[in-house]
Amino acid sequence: MATPSDDTIVDQTLSERLLEKGRKSPFLIASLISLAGICGYGAYAFKKRKISTQLYLIQLRVAAQGTAIACLTIGMGYHMIRKHILHDETEP
Repeated sequence: MATPSDDTIVDQTLSERLLEKGRKSPFLIASLISLAGICGYGAYAFKKRKISTQLYLIQLRVAAQGTAIACLTIGMGYHMIRKHILHDETEP
């Protein structure tokens, strides 16, 4: 019978893994939330659109890419400030 002191792999649930990733990289959570927001807005606006489908999808793609780049840039700046200006050595 396996005990907790044995060298066994502990299965983590999805929520535990997401919380761990969120602690290491908080902008991952921000990007996932923004992705959900853009998808929700896209589904809502698709029904209310007054332009052609092709043009609408191009605009939605540009908005999604812009949000992804913004989250990456802000996250990179955050980590650079923590590591180089605040000298946080616990940074992974």
